[in-house]
Amino acid sequence: MTEKTTARSTKEERRREIVEAAMREFAVYGLYGTPVEAIAKRVGVSQPYLFQLFGTKKELFIAAVRRGFQRTVAVFRQAAAEAGPDANTEDLLMTMGVAYARMLEDDREILLMQLQAYAASEDEEVREAVREEFLRLVRFVQSASGASDDAIRPWLAEGMLMNVAAALGLVEVEEDWARMCTGRWLLERVAALHQRGLDLRDVAHGKVGDLHDHGKAKGGGG
Repeated sequence: MTEKTTARSTKEERRREIVEAAMREFAVYGLYGTPVEAIAKRVGVSQPYLFQLFGTKKELFIAAVRRGFQRTVAVFRQAAAEAGPDANTEDLLMTMGVAYARMLEDDREILLMQLQAYAASEDEEVREAVREEFLRLVRFVQSASGASDDAIRPWLAEGMLMNVAAALGLVEVEEDWARMCTGRWLLERVAALHQRGLDLRDVAHGKVGDLHDHGKAKGGGG
């Protein structure tokens, strides 16, 4: 490896590190409330070096937005692969939905970053980037699942509810309504299925009751 190649590799690695750090800051404070100094400090670089890699704070914000969406699609892609080649549309949507619920539990900041992206979409350049990334996410789900528009729409709507739940920190609220909004009921139902030697395909194939019916019953019964 030549010195030039090494330098380029190091620069690319730094860019990735900065984007990851920027995601964590922007997720909390947004495009306009996040000081560049905080991002530079988090990753351990100077502000001039940061601006050398990213010309403006907005450029860095857009890179963070794209990275957040890419990571979400990567979660869906892995879930779809794990569903197996014989999975049908319902299997795939359910598996990807469970993966999204788990991401809500494990990485709340990824979801908050999406909300900050939507909030900053009054800016034309940000709006264009968010549209592009949201389109890629939708197209992937359509392609991976083969689902119709009528099936995709409520699936996406439930994901947006999970985003709101992330913003409100509902995973920390031990009440049935919060469990329903965050998708915790879904994870609990999956765990219960596994204890019975079943999985999501058994739900999709009608061997056990519908997951949403279970969530509603649990919410009403306390």
